[in-house]
Amino acid sequence: MIKALKIIAEIILFPCFMLIFLVFIVPLSRLRLVIRKIRRQKPRIIWAPIAIISIINNSAADRLMGYQSDTLVYDTYYITKDFTYNLNKYWAIRPLRLVIPWLVLYWACLKYDIFQFFFQGGFLYGNIARYLEFPLLKLAGKKIIVSAYGADVRTEKATRALGKYNCCQDCQARLQACICDDQKGVRNIRHVKRWADISYAMGDMVEYTPGSRHDIFHWPIDLDKIEYVGVVASDGLVKIVHAPNHPQYKGTRFLLETIEQLKKENYQVELTLVEKMSNQEAMDAYKKADIIAEQFIIGWHGFFAVEAMALGKPVICYIRKPEKYLPADTECPIVSANPDNLKEALVRLIKDPRLRQELGEKGRRYVEKIFSLEKFGRQMDELYRQVWNN
Repeated sequence: MIKALKIIAEIILFPCFMLIFLVFIVPLSRLRLVIRKIRRQKPRIIWAPIAIISIINNSAADRLMGYQSDTLVYDTYYITKDFTYNLNKYWAIRPLRLVIPWLVLYWACLKYDIFQFFFQGGFLYGNIARYLEFPLLKLAGKKIIVSAYGADVRTEKATRALGKYNCCQDCQARLQACICDDQKGVRNIRHVKRWADISYAMGDMVEYTPGSRHDIFHWPIDLDKIEYVGVVASDGLVKIVHAPNHPQYKGTRFLLETIEQLKKENYQVELTLVEKMSNQEAMDAYKKADIIAEQFIIGWHGFFAVEAMALGKPVICYIRKPEKYLPADTECPIVSANPDNLKEALVRLIKDPRLRQELGEKGRRYVEKIFSLEKFGRQMDELYRQVWNN
């Protein structure tokens, strides 16, 4: 009933919102674009509107290159609220959700030039007009860059086809977390390919995004803010840390079963589950780890693994197709393991403290080379110059 009323209200308001955009926003935006081009000013960047923690660092990488770059999100979680514009308190008032997306779209068109979105859409992604937003932005002279974060591109049929272990196998929240619907996923991809200037994806997300660039690893880390901690190469109790914010997608049950088996076999291990914590609290827990256990069924690592490697921690995680997903010119120190060989991989790390230390050291160097703010900033600078000058 509530959903039906929302749709009716959106239909009623739609003509008014469109008239404002076409009569006022488009000409003002176009005029602003001409002025900025004449003055040879750099484009302004906005990352929005889903509260993915990595966009904070993405925006910081832009600023390293001299761009004005900001983040805007509608709703936030317990992980962090540290975005440039956080509309959480307004978004919590449901009637305002009818107008906030359009007002934000107007405001952003008058202030920014390049829009960094995800595959599920832009500011209007939950609105009946969602598929009109990209054409409207192009009409206003804007450039659109789209990247994948995972749930915005994963569809059920394609995911299950990836093999025995996949993030659909234990899912109890169909159509709630990921795109899931194959037709909708294909429609989103076609829409992005039609209107976006550039799209990019990495890891298992390349399976769902044909035509996108797959050479940009877009989860950069500010290494000035993450000190190298490493691990102590000593025998004794081995502390394993796992962050199961979404246990059904990470294969957490397999890790729990394996840890119980190891304890019964008298291995000195301790498992810490990091759940519902702020990012800073979680980082404090990661620093105490001897081994970081990431996920075992998705087939790709998350931002968690990048943070762990930056700290100098050895990471165990299932990488389905390393030859396809990982950078070709750099050795990745992640120990790949799925439920079939998870116990064997953990035993190897538990028994060899020197190996844990060595992998931790390699992990830091790997992040410095592949996931630094500077590298991502240079890649984005190249893309911005390309789209801005076209």
